Amino acid sequence: MTMTSNESKLRRLQDARLKRAKPLAGVDTCDPNIDPPAGAVIADHKELAHNNTYGRLPRFYVDKVVVCRQCGKEEVWLAERQKWWYEGAKRNINTDAVLCRSCRGKEKVRKDEARRVHIQGLERKQNAG
Repeated sequence: MTMTSNESKLRRLQDARLKRAKPLAGVDTCDPNIDPPAGAVIADHKELAHNNTYGRLPRFYVDKVVVCRQCGKEEVWLAERQKWWYEGAKRNINTDAVLCRSCRGKEKVRKDEARRVHIQGLERKQNAG
């Protein structure tokens, strides 16, 4: 099977992101003594106030390499998406991405179907009783 030019371009973009993100794996985003690397996204501590933690909060976010728990694929969790997850969606600072985009989509479809079947069952039970 041959790739279209768009698929090829997307693959090159993903490979380049992985190549840039891997060296950032050892960066301590909470360390007050280091400067944020190029491409880092500055954290807003006011938006992180919902975290009830004794640990240090990040000063900035960097692109992270995530290995999917289901398929094993390496994918980059972009710094901008981390900022949204922790600050916009108000998620716990101790959570990390564990699934790739493709597996997250499959999991969402599975859960939606399970919810639909469950609700249908409740409706049948309610109508029968």
